Amino acid sequence: MIPLIDFHIHSTFSDGLYDIMDIAAYALKKEFKVIGISDHFNTRKVRSIEPDKIKNYIEEIESLDLPIKIYKGIEIDFSPRTDLSLLRKTIFESIDYILFEYVNDSSMMGYPLWRLLEIYEDIGKPIGLAHNNIQKNFNSINREDFLDLLETHNIFLEINTNINYSILGEYYYSISEEVFKSIKGRSIPVSIGSDMHNNLEEMLNVKKGIKFVESLGIEENVKLFMEILQH
Repeated sequence: MIPLIDFHIHSTFSDGLYDIMDIAAYALKKEFKVIGISDHFNTRKVRSIEPDKIKNYIEEIESLDLPIKIYKGIEIDFSPRTDLSLLRKTIFESIDYILFEYVNDSSMMGYPLWRLLEIYEDIGKPIGLAHNNIQKNFNSINREDFLDLLETHNIFLEINTNINYSILGEYYYSISEEVFKSIKGRSIPVSIGSDMHNNLEEMLNVKKGIKFVESLGIEENVKLFMEILQH
């Protein structure tokens, strides 16, 4: 059984409404086992963290003295809105994982997957595809080849429970159910995140994602993601 976890949360360091202490206190109150703060980094799309503020961001998270594990994530707008020359190991050396949004999503001017693979080695951290409509964005790629790429490069998939990432009420992860079914038994990590910005109660929506994972029997893929973060 998967405990309450949420690896996609935005704070006042980017475009979120709540500071990190408020988020952590709420998570503790609602008995979350693990959370991850993942604010936006250097994008013209929304308010975001610039390189000279990364140190402050990390220190703020690490300074919290609460009985809950809090990981340090970051979210990258993988498009021309972000200066990709900034994506290097030195700036992210204290970050635990990186979410890449809009990968292969032409509707959002997202760069293709091959470009992410090109910079993969330069980043040196666990990377994942955030709120991606995989069924649509990768339908031109043979599914087994796509899954092989994810597995080879240890790229995780996110189950995002924010209603903004749905079509007519159906979440992207549900639309891509066949893809998620296909990862069972493969070493492809899976994260779950609420993408909370303005309403703390939205964090509880991860229960939908947990239910989805358990219905497909891919709990081991979520455990794999959490194991990777511990190393």
